[in-house]
Order: sequence, then C-alpha cells, then structure tokens
Amino acid sequence: MRKQTQRIIVICLAAALLLTILVPALSMVAKATVTQGDIQNIKDELSAIKQQKKEAEARLAAIRNDLSKAKDQMALIEANIALTESEISTSQMLLDRYDQQIAGKEQEILELEAQQVEQREEFYRQVRWMEETGSVSYLSILFQASSFSQLLEYAMLITDIMEYSDRIIKQLEATEAELDVAKGELQTSRNEQAEVQAGLEEQMRALETNRSSQYSLLQQIAASESEAAAEAKELADSEAKINKELKEAERKYAAQIAALNSQANMTSGNWYWPLPGRYKISSLFGSRIDPINGRPDNHTGTDIPAPGGTPIYAAQNGVVTTVNADRYASSYGYYCIINHGNGYANLYAHQNQVPIVKEGQTVQKGQVIGYVGTTGRSTGNHLHFELRVNGVRGDVLRLYPGMTFTSPKGGTIKGG
Repeated sequence: MRKQTQRIIVICLAAALLLTILVPALSMVAKATVTQGDIQNIKDELSAIKQQKKEAEARLAAIRNDLSKAKDQMALIEANIALTESEISTSQMLLDRYDQQIAGKEQEILELEAQQVEQREEFYRQVRWMEETGSVSYLSILFQASSFSQLLEYAMLITDIMEYSDRIIKQLEATEAELDVAKGELQTSRNEQAEVQAGLEEQMRALETNRSSQYSLLQQIAASESEAAAEAKELADSEAKINKELKEAERKYAAQIAALNSQANMTSGNWYWPLPGRYKISSLFGSRIDPINGRPDNHTGTDIPAPGGTPIYAAQNGVVTTVNADRYASSYGYYCIINHGNGYANLYAHQNQVPIVKEGQTVQKGQVIGYVGTTGRSTGNHLHFELRVNGVRGDVLRLYPGMTFTSPKGGTIKGG
C-alpha cells in the first residue's frame, strides 16, 4: 500500500513537471500565429499610449511654461534686490554725509562758544589789569575829567569799549544760533533719510524672503519637469516598442496569409460543404422577405437548416480571424470567420455555443469548427453561411458547381 502511494505521488509529481514544461510551450505555440484581433489589440494599446504620451507632453509643456515664468519672476526679484541694494548704499552715503555735516556744525558751535568765553574773559582781564596796575580805571578816567563835556567824552569812550565787547559777544551768539538752526535742519534731513533707509532695509528683507520662496518654487517646478520629462520619454519609448511590435505582428500576419494563399486552391469545386448531407436551403443570398418582420430585406448569406448540435465543418483551409463569444453582441449570435486566403473568407453564424476554434488557429478543410444552433436573430436551428471576397459579400453557392440544392420553394437549384 505504501509503495502504491509512493508510486502515485511520483506520477503526480511527474505530471506536474510535465505541465510546467508543456504550458509555456503551448503558450509559445499559441503565439506562433497572429490574428487580426491581436493586431487590433496592439493598435488599441498603441492608441492608448499615444494619448497618454500626448497628455504627458502637454503636462510637460505646461510645467516648462511655469518654469519659464518662475525664472522670469526670479530674475525680476534679483533685479529689484540689486536696485534696492544700490538705493540702500546711496542712502547710507547720504546718512554718512549728514553725520559729517552735523558733526562739523557741532564743532563750529563749540568753537564759537569758546570764542564767546574768551571774549568775555578778555574784557574782564583788561578791567582787572587797569585796576590792579593802578594805571587807569573807568572811575579814575571819569574823575580825571576837567569839565562836564570832558566827562561826557570819557563816559562815551568807556561805553564804546563796553558796547564793542558786547557787540562781539552778540555776533558770536548770533552765529551760534545760525549754526544751531543749520544743525537742526541737518538733523531733520538726517532723520528723514534714516526713515527712508529703514524702509529700504524692510523692503530688502521682504525681497530676500520672496527670493527664498521663489527659489523653493523653482526647485519644485524643476523636479516636476524632470518627472514629466521622464514620463514622456518612457511613453515615447513604449510607443516605439509597440510600433515595432505592431509592424512585426502585421508582418507575421501577412506571412501567414501569404502562406495560406500559396497553399489554398480557391477554384470552384474544391470547397467542402459545411453540413454534409444537408443540401436544403431555407433562405438564399440576396433579396428576400425578412422572416421576422415581414419586410423586404437583402440577405447577406445562405441559410441551411439542420438540427441543433449538428457539426459544422470548415469549407476550406484557413486561419480563424474572428470568434464572437457573446451571443447577444451581434445578430449573428455565436459565430466565427475563417480567412481562406486570396481574399476569400467564410462566416459561420447562429452556432449553439461559442465556436470551438480560437482566433489565430489554423484549420483544415473538413475540420469541425462548431455546432448548429439558433443564437442571435434567428427563427430556428440553421447555419447562416456567408462568402466574403476581399470584404465584399457574395453568393456562397457559386463555390459549389455541379452540386444540387433544394430551394426554399421546393425546387432544385444548381451551385456554381
């Protein structure tokens, strides 16, 4: 029992190993053929990538526009900073000049005050000297007068001396007052200039803050530009890659069709009837009365009645280009289209289930591809059989010369 269990385990492991080898191989086989659906999928992917690339390029252009504006704004800020620095420098020169002029006026005032003191001291020294030496004094001068007129003369002389000294002092005081006014005016101008200087310095601080913010914004926009440029490049690379894949798929598909064309014999009489033994036709190709709404209609194929589940056979070698797996997506219901080469293709409609063939699959004439049903716009089990030559619908019975069919009215018709 244990040996049997071990044998089963070994077999299961071998089977699993075989599957791991076969599945990728089968996948590769499936990829060996290319269908129109594959090509359309690549085209859809390419279209999506192109749209994404267009949007990415638009974002990149917008970001670069923002970056250019931000750089212009930064240049304007730098220019304003340079101008403000120049104005601050000029203002500081004016302040320094005012300080020098004020200092000069203060020095002149000090010198005048010193002169006033010196003038008064000089006057007092003269008086003390005359009194101390006893040579003369104002009183002795007055007492020396021999007459009243001489007394008046001496008094006027003394008055002149005193007035001269007083006049000199007053002149010095007037000059000092003028200097005080000039100093006050200079101080007022200096204060006004100091306010201008303070305003300029405040403006400079605001500009420097603005420059810092603008620099941060520039860095953010530059980072966004790098990301957007990388995204645009990645999408461009993807577009180039998908374009290459599309060209390769189209080349492979064209090669498949060319190989099919070289192998297929499209001459009349070389076609396999899709429902052997069933040659009654319920509706011919061309004008007819629609069996559902009763109105005149152009029938695009030939209807062959058969019981549901009757096998449908490929009429010729070919490649399956379309398989409709949604019974409600089309009036054909479940159907498939097989490209037989040289522009010939057949459509097999109203099948009872999803066709058993796959898109891209190569089929042989007489191979079962599906089963009769009544899906889609149908009144009963039958095969809707179409012929398309270079995309143009035609009467499929012309492919079967010499074959006899029963017409919808009960008579016989010949193929070909």
